[in-house]
Amino acid sequence: MAGRKRKAGKRTASGRLSRAAVDCFDRGTAQAQAMQVLYGTDGADAIGRAYRMGLLGQGNEAKTLLDTARKVANLYWRAYSTGSYKCPLSDRSGGSVVELDHERIKRGEEWLRETLQIARGMGHNVSSSFDQLVIDVHPDSGPAWLDRLCYAVRCGVPSLADKKRLREALDALEAISR
Repeated sequence: MAGRKRKAGKRTASGRLSRAAVDCFDRGTAQAQAMQVLYGTDGADAIGRAYRMGLLGQGNEAKTLLDTARKVANLYWRAYSTGSYKCPLSDRSGGSVVELDHERIKRGEEWLRETLQIARGMGHNVSSSFDQLVIDVHPDSGPAWLDRLCYAVRCGVPSLADKKRLREALDALEAISR
């Protein structure tokens, strides 16, 4: 009989391939699984990793700093991103037709501008530390001083320089969240 060869594998009583032993969920690499255990859902950004390690403080104050930092980052990248992806095979770009609330967007950009002025007004070192912790994209690791602090929380003594960088970033974040 001509046709397609039969696929190998266990079969059900009806003759179909059994899907019982198939693990369809990709859990990622060993490093990704370790990050998930360590940081949970907050491991995708630097501020989330700092929050999970207790570096932002405790309780509602830490949660407020986390929420404020994520609001700043979201507004920053919405305002300063370079635009949508354009396909090289077509002259159209992807997206949806959603009615925009221009007043809300303008209020968000104004708040972001004031926020960044507060951070910039505190000096270059504070501004740099704030940017590294809140604005810069660090999905898996970084900045280096935060990685060292997170490691020190689990099994070591943090360096004074790393603690100073965190304190600078938190000073700006606390001034903004008031």
